[in-house]
This record gives sequence, C-alpha cells and structure tokens, in this order.
Amino acid sequence: MEWSNTSNLMDEILSMDAERLCPECGATMAEFDRLMEDGAVFIWYACTREDCTGQWLSKKALRMGSA
Repeated sequence: MEWSNTSNLMDEILSMDAERLCPECGATMAEFDRLMEDGAVFIWYACTREDCTGQWLSKKALRMGSA
C-alpha cells in the first residue's frame, strides 16, 4: 500500500509523536523517511546537525476500526 492511500487516522497517530532528540548529540531530529508495512508505519529520523550521523527508527502500529 502506498503512503498516499492511507487514511487521515494514520496522519493523526503520527502527528502525536513527540519531538525526537538525537541520541548522539541531543540536537533535534527530522523525519527522513517512512515506510508502511504489515499494518505498521516505520519512520526514520535523522539528526539535523550537519556533522552528526545520529538516527532513530520509530514503529507505529495502525489500529483501525472499533474495539
């Protein structure tokens, strides 16, 4: 499934994500890439500092429907 075909619910879940700080230098991280696979969204973050190579991977399960 392509990212453009996902629902607004997924956007809301992802927007609740707290600001990421680099585990190596403490600078703010920015979203670098995202992939949807098997009902989960994987988001790669990269450090915004030019000389730092810090990265972070976040996995979010998509819960659609009522419980």
